[in-house]
Order: sequence, then C-alpha cells, then structure tokens
Amino acid sequence: MQDGGRLSRNLNALIVSDFVVKYLPFGFGKRESYYKLVDPFCLFYLHFVDGNTKANAHFWQQNTTSQPVAAWRGHAFENVCFNHVDQIKGVLGISEVITESSAWSKRADDEAGVQIDLLIVRNDNVVNMCEIKYYGSDFSVSKDYYGVLLHRQELLTAEVSPKAAVHSTLITTFGLAQNKYSGVFTNVITLGDLFL
Repeated sequence: MQDGGRLSRNLNALIVSDFVVKYLPFGFGKRESYYKLVDPFCLFYLHFVDGNTKANAHFWQQNTTSQPVAAWRGHAFENVCFNHVDQIKGVLGISEVITESSAWSKRADDEAGVQIDLLIVRNDNVVNMCEIKYYGSDFSVSKDYYGVLLHRQELLTAEVSPKAAVHSTLITTFGLAQNKYSGVFTNVITLGDLFL
C-alpha cells in the first residue's frame, strides 16, 4: 500500500485518538514501524465479545479461573505497563533520561527465538530488559525461568552497544518472592508503583 492514502489517514486518526500506538521495535530500521492496538475496551471487545454467538450471562462467574481469562489478565497487564512507561521510568529513577521503549523479539535461526516484553533503551548506556508478569501473589523465579532470563540477557547483550549494561527488570502485580534465583532481577516494580 502507498503512503498518504486512506490507510495512512485512518491509522493517524487512531494514533491521535490514543486507540493505536506506532512504535519502532528495537533494532529495526525507520521504515519498519509497528502499530499496536492499545485501547483497553477495543482489545476486550475483540477478544471476548466480537464473534461470540453464545451469550452467557454468567460467563465471568463460571470462568474466573479458566485459561482464556487468565491469559487475558496477563495480556491486559502488559498493556497497562506499556501505557505507563513514564511511571516505570519514575520508579527506576530515570524520568529525566532520554529513552526509547518497545517490545523486542529475535526470530529463531539455529536456536529458539526470544521475546522480551518491554525494552527501555536509555541514553545513559543502560538497557532495562523488562519482564512483565501478571501473578496472583509474589512472583517466584524457578531454576528453568532463571536459565531463560540469562539466555535472553545474553542475546540482548550481543545486540546492544558494547558500552551498554543490561539490567533485568521485573514488573509484576505484587512483588518478587526471594529465593536463590531472585537476584537475576536488578529492579522490581509492582502494579502499585504504577499508580502512586
């Protein structure tokens, strides 16, 4: 599709109205912009209402612990975090630092692909690799998840400037349970921190 046409006008209207955000994923060129629907009601409607022909007045009472609702909570929490990057920067003490934020993924070549929920690339040569976890209590880092985080950090370190340090940051609903793997996170931010 060509620039300047109807699609571009409609996308720009959605961006100005805060329904959609345009962002450049880390490591991509300026011509590779991504668009993300961020309006909570639209996301909810598309996920649970649109195309649902089985109207059930008791859906929420009957499905509070179902996998689709649990997955939705995680997705909704990610969107809250993306909509509160300024507050995240405040908690990290970097409100005045120039940053760029986006999700990041690396496609699988010979090894498994990787996805990082939120990267905050800072002008002070630090990159916050943010893991966003919706959890019903304090989040606990298992041995396997610890290995996954170290692998992600290693892949990201290879992609950033040699001068940059990568800090693992957990953004979660309640907090981090302390165990022998919890030290993998440099910073922990809770849902409450986003609304202080």
